[in-house]
Amino acid sequence: MSDIKRQWPRYFKLIAVLPSAVFLLFACGGEPSQSVNSASAQPSVDASMSASAPAKPNIVLIVTDDQGSGDIGVNQNPIIKTPSLDALSQQSVSFTNFHVDPTCSPTRAALLTGKHSLYAGVWHTILGRYMLGPEHQTLAEVLQENSYNTGIFGKWHLGDNYPYRPQDQGFNEVLIHGGGGVGQTPDFWGNTQFDDTYYHNGTPKKFEGYATKIWFDEAKDFITKHNEKSSASNTNEPYFAYIALNAPHGPYRAPQEYIQPYEDEGLGRNQASFYGMITYIDEQVGSLRSFLTDNGDIENTIFVFMTDNGSSMWITQDDTSINKGFADLQAAHPDWVANNGLRGYKGQVYEGGHKVPIYLSYPKAGLTGGELDQLTAHYDVMPTLLALADIEIEDELNEKLSGVSLAALIEPCDSDTCTKQKQTLVDTLENRSVVITNQRVDQPSPKRPTAVAFQDWRLISRNGKDELYYLGDDPTQQNNLVASRPDMLKQLKETKDAWWSEAQNRGFKDRFIGVGYPQENPVRLNAMDWMEVPEGQKVPWFIGHQPPAPERDYVHWITEESEYQPLPWYIEVAQAGQYKVSAYYHDVPAGTPVLKKHCVIDANTKQHLVKVHGRASHCQATIDLEAGEQKISAWFTDDKQGKAKEKAAFYLYIEKL
Repeated sequence: MSDIKRQWPRYFKLIAVLPSAVFLLFACGGEPSQSVNSASAQPSVDASMSASAPAKPNIVLIVTDDQGSGDIGVNQNPIIKTPSLDALSQQSVSFTNFHVDPTCSPTRAALLTGKHSLYAGVWHTILGRYMLGPEHQTLAEVLQENSYNTGIFGKWHLGDNYPYRPQDQGFNEVLIHGGGGVGQTPDFWGNTQFDDTYYHNGTPKKFEGYATKIWFDEAKDFITKHNEKSSASNTNEPYFAYIALNAPHGPYRAPQEYIQPYEDEGLGRNQASFYGMITYIDEQVGSLRSFLTDNGDIENTIFVFMTDNGSSMWITQDDTSINKGFADLQAAHPDWVANNGLRGYKGQVYEGGHKVPIYLSYPKAGLTGGELDQLTAHYDVMPTLLALADIEIEDELNEKLSGVSLAALIEPCDSDTCTKQKQTLVDTLENRSVVITNQRVDQPSPKRPTAVAFQDWRLISRNGKDELYYLGDDPTQQNNLVASRPDMLKQLKETKDAWWSEAQNRGFKDRFIGVGYPQENPVRLNAMDWMEVPEGQKVPWFIGHQPPAPERDYVHWITEESEYQPLPWYIEVAQAGQYKVSAYYHDVPAGTPVLKKHCVIDANTKQHLVKVHGRASHCQATIDLEAGEQKISAWFTDDKQGKAKEKAAFYLYIEKL
């Protein structure tokens, strides 16, 4: 693996209407869907807009975590309070048939690369299978090469070490937590979403307050400083603020004043906290919109709000463990439709697992209202944003994209050429297929749960069986048409086979964490990135720190360390030489005594036995490492020979000397 990320030309050719053939499979039948008339009049520019506004639009992209379609008030949910999002939905182009992956990292990989998540090499949220390789060109990199100042605030979840970090993938300003959620194993030890330490451009920094507010406040600060610098230098360059929230992902935590109203409503603590997190997000979205209005940026800003997968808050008629009961809630709120009427939740390939809301506002271009019902997906976002920003995409990159630009569909149109382009895109979307999969295994397989979406048809493959649904008559996916529509079943299975064949051709890469590179030295490895996890062993992905508040006992590994055997990390050493390796039972801030006499560092099958002194929290050794890809692991033991793996080292620090 090279320490230099692949260099791409600075100039890009406008994305073509047709993406890769695997995702645009043409078939007969059906009139094209009607596109939205999102702006019949020419846009007006607000008088408060800065005279020095950049020629290209600013971009603000907000992605929430585990918020499903039904977790917004405007989507048939009178219980949850989301006035800002409700208003935003009416002030934006709303994509009502928009699909993502059923889990976190795959969605983010597709969103930022314009490629299907498997094509981007991301198919899990742990085990190193969530790391976005440097060979992929990200949205941030393209924007950065076109004079955008780029910042990320919140959740990255595409790699915590070089060369997978956001600062390695096109972001100038980085403030993130580690892993897929605050308090997970890659995160700073002890984080609970309140008064935490996060990673600012790779360096731990202490903050006060609630995580969600910190992400928004720091994004505002980034925008303010950018505008001040841009104005002072008279460069008028645009910015890209990617606000990727950890909320409302579990553990469900929010300030009590946001939880209490839902408990007063009769909801159980779990669901009240989940809804409280979303109401807090809603308040921050409204505050950010007001901030952009006050500073004159709102007119020339593409503002996007979306979620990353279906809801993690399951509400079923036979599940009373999370609230006062479906029947009671329904009686109190007869207009409430759980999960916006969709079948399935996070992690599932039914509609509720991957059909999510997305709102796009861009007042300067007249994009302030309307709905689109065409079949669209997360990998359309990158080409759409670039087209709206008038950034052309190079042919080589364009050929690898799974998505299409939706700009021609949503921008105002007043010429014959524009009308033809719009109709061509409508026809393209009418005949496209989108494949959704939930792999979550070490090695991808066509046997894993998969959905193929084509027009109103859905092929669901799971547990070795196929299901076929026609949403036009059956939006809740209850009537399996496998027996009555063999023709459609055959067509969609062929689509799935073609998708899988293309994924295999592109390959499924192991990811190796860079060691000894100047971009990150020392390197901190954590047990969530262990590889070769045997079937049946849990993965230590969430430490389990808990604030003094009532909540469900979220899955954790702290106090259960004995259930994990030490496993290897995959590393790629930049150059041969001496390295200081420090093995910790718990991470450095914990200071937890090892209480074993020896530790073993196994580097590429060569074992180094080191004494643990007294009540030390770690062991340390200087060893020689060869250059290239290899494995390393560590454990603690009282065995003088070091063979008994009695305690795993959950953290490992490696420093090039």
